[in-house]
Formats: sequence, structure tokens, C-alpha cells
Amino acid sequence: MLRCLPTLGLLLLGLAACGRAPADVEVEIETGAVTRVDVDRALDQIRNVCRPLFSTHAPDVDRIRAVVSDEGSTQARRFGWGVHIALTVELKSAVSTLTGEIEPEARYLAGGGARPGLLAFSPTAAALCDQPLAPGRRSAFLPAPMLAEDLPQRVVNPSREQVAAYRAEEAKAMTGDYQSQRNIAWCYVDGCTGVEPIDDVKACAWRMVIFAAKSPRSDASDADNIRIDCDQALTPEDRETARGLAARLFPKIYGRPLPAS
Repeated sequence: MLRCLPTLGLLLLGLAACGRAPADVEVEIETGAVTRVDVDRALDQIRNVCRPLFSTHAPDVDRIRAVVSDEGSTQARRFGWGVHIALTVELKSAVSTLTGEIEPEARYLAGGGARPGLLAFSPTAAALCDQPLAPGRRSAFLPAPMLAEDLPQRVVNPSREQVAAYRAEEAKAMTGDYQSQRNIAWCYVDGCTGVEPIDDVKACAWRMVIFAAKSPRSDASDADNIRIDCDQALTPEDRETARGLAARLFPKIYGRPLPAS
């Protein structure tokens, strides 16, 4: 692990890497895949796409921490990010530049690769970037194309064994196996081992199939998954596409039409 030291790149941002002024950033690097220079340039890009955090709203910030890693979290996999930066912003107990319901902490994730940008995980995180939320959404994505030059993308090469295991699970799901269906739905959300690409529409379609099947093993989490993977993750148009896919899947598995929701 590399602890932070002040560097010219951060000082140019007004961010003394180990200081405690309102907009300072404390940096920890937990991977050898990037250099400190790469990290400094990436932080430059983060400041550019979320400038209000480091200017207008800086007086309300108590602490900013950045952890640079290549740990394979779900969100990193979803965006195809290898090395990524997790930012945590701790706010002061009383804020003056933000209005509405404000959480004490805001989290972000930034990465390069095929879809470079900064993901603001909550309304508070989006508000610190002065980024409006789309209707029904609680997170926001801010594109940052230049991050692709500094933070490597994720490379996935599933083994034959992993491909075979996934196909076996898929076959069980098509026989109506409850847990296998949940596993396949999650694979489309998370990416699993990279056998199939992440596909939110297919994930939602499987959630609809699972919920409609009413397995004796079903529990409240299946309704929650509909809310998260369909209602929150998709646009109305994509939800309709997912319902059409579910309507084709359900009879193949159960020999009857998909029940009306």
C-alpha cells in the first residue's frame, strides 16, 4: 500500500494530498498496476467532471479519501473497469452550500476502460457535483473520456471450466430451478466470470420470470430485485423490452404464458 505524499499535480488542483484543508484528498494506492503519476492525472479528471465538489461545495467538506485498487467489485465489473478510484467524501455536520436531505457521506467510483467516467452513488454525491438526477434514479454517471488513458480497463478471459459451469447453471435455470435462475439473473447484473456480457435487460427479464413463477423457495428479496434491477435500473422502454423477453422465456420453462403483473 502506498501512502500519499504531496505532489505537484494535486497541488495544482488545490489538493494537498495529505493535508486537511476542506478540499484536500488523502490517497491510498493498493495496486501496482498504476503509478502515482497516473493517479494524479486521474484525480485531475475527477476534479474536472465534478468541479463544484472542489470549489462551490468545498466549505462543506470535512475530508476526502481516495482508494486506488483493482479489486473486482460489482460496479467496477459493470463498467468494465480494472483499476478504479473509490472516493469517499465526509461532510461537516452543518452544511451551507447544499439544500434538501443531505447524507453525511458521499461515495463515488471512477474508472477508465470502455466506459470512462465518475459514478456518483447517491443524491448527495450527485448534488456535490451539481449533477441533476434522471427521474426515478438515485445515482448519476458523469462521463470522463480522459480517464481511459490513466486507469486500465478490466480484462476477462473465462476458462473452459468457467464456461462449462455457467452453461450447466443456465440449463438448470431453464428447467425451473429457483436458485439457478437467481444465479443467472445475478450474472447479468454482475458479470460473474465474463462468460456472458453484463445485460441489465436480461437481468430484469429473469427477475420477472422468478417473481412470476412463485417458487415455494421465493422470499421478499425477489420483489426487492424487481424494484432494483427493473424499476430503478431500467428506463420504461427497457422495462418493456425486458417484459417481452420474460414473456418468451416463461413458457419455455413452465409451459404456460407469463402471468400478468
